[in-house]
Amino acid sequence: MEPVVRDKTDAAHARRERVVGTLLMLGSATSFSTIGLFTRATTQPLGDVLFLRGVFGALAIWVVARVFTKQRMTDRANFRWPALTVAGLFTIGMTSLVGAYRLGGVVNVSVIYATIPIVVGLAQLLFFRRRPSPVFWVSGAGVVVGVAVMAGGGLTGGDLIGMALAFVMTVCVAGVILISRQHRDTPMLAASALACLLSSLLAAPFLTSDLFDPKGFAIAALFGIVTLGLGRVFLVVGSGRVPSRDAALIDVLDAPMTPVWTWLVLGEVPAVNGIAGGCVVILAVLLGVRYDRE
Repeated sequence: MEPVVRDKTDAAHARRERVVGTLLMLGSATSFSTIGLFTRATTQPLGDVLFLRGVFGALAIWVVARVFTKQRMTDRANFRWPALTVAGLFTIGMTSLVGAYRLGGVVNVSVIYATIPIVVGLAQLLFFRRRPSPVFWVSGAGVVVGVAVMAGGGLTGGDLIGMALAFVMTVCVAGVILISRQHRDTPMLAASALACLLSSLLAAPFLTSDLFDPKGFAIAALFGIVTLGLGRVFLVVGSGRVPSRDAALIDVLDAPMTPVWTWLVLGEVPAVNGIAGGCVVILAVLLGVRYDRE
């Protein structure tokens, strides 16, 4: 009877791990979805926001790594090329996304970012010769239609620049996903903390006298702790406990949640064509992730 008992115990443990992983991934999506809200809420110059966000994000990740994991920032693995590349991509991507939300509409930017599964599929085709399934191409066509609907109502110059910066972020995150899959021993928490510090270093020459404005300082600090600290930690810890497709499906949910925060807290009502096109994009991506089994 021992094998049966052990099998039941293993199955119960796997179910618990999946539930915990799902909750952590939902926490990641919720935390990361507040980036548009924090970006809009602060009136500090962009350099000040990026500097403070990076410092407090790195501190939050360091605390979690010290208290809840065995990862140390000084481990040699943190300075190998996969970890350094991930840190560089995170730095470019997160800096681009903050600029995107400053310049473009929240719906437009968040929807472009939601196309990560499509970009990953195209990258696998180009670099690994892995041919996507027909479901992938249908999903990609849906994304194109959705973006066309978004643009149908007319886009300002700020929207176009914001969407371009959001696409830079999307490409960077796709690169992180591909490197992480090829090098599963990459210490993602340490790479995320290093990316935070690099973004602060890049922003340091552009600091202004508004850096220590009490309200702006508090918002930027929370920005780093919530979106980079909690968001990245939840993602790293949770994604290892659920199947990769489930992780990708849950991670995409931050896109529709982002404009909800700015609407509820700041009263920013998105344009009708943005909502309609955004729904088409989100639906296409979710269906692609859910049914693309090849």
